[in-house]
Amino acid sequence: MSVCTFIASDAPLAEAAPVQDYPFEMNMDDGTIYDGGADDNYFLYFFQDVQNYTGRKNGVYLEWYYTEGRAENIIEYIKNALENTDSIEFWHVWLMDCCEFEDRPVIHKRTVSIDELTAKHIREIDEAEIWNTPDPMYPDRPSFYCLEIKRP
Repeated sequence: MSVCTFIASDAPLAEAAPVQDYPFEMNMDDGTIYDGGADDNYFLYFFQDVQNYTGRKNGVYLEWYYTEGRAENIIEYIKNALENTDSIEFWHVWLMDCCEFEDRPVIHKRTVSIDELTAKHIREIDEAEIWNTPDPMYPDRPSFYCLEIKRP
């Protein structure tokens, strides 16, 4: 199991990949990652399990390390996707199978217009803490985050 950030829509979504190869270096001693920092260095792959998390039919999951330039590219991607639908969802979840009532996630959902969407919104969702024990009665329940982005 792991964390997943994805975009969901009722309209089909396109995959995306960088146009060239970039370096990727991890330093386990100091916990740093270097990937060249290019704004187009991210991937969007089809997300088969999208309907396990939302009522939307289509999804792409994001493979990246956040930078403001990459977030701006994701905003452009969302703007283009909104040409085919009224709203898009940007999710940050823990991948999991079906759950019982007691361990269902707590879903935190906000809505913004595409005109209001900023890189800060993308960063907040992407960096949101999944295991923050939101409910004292059910401390093992994860938090899922959804930002719905609507056309004006």
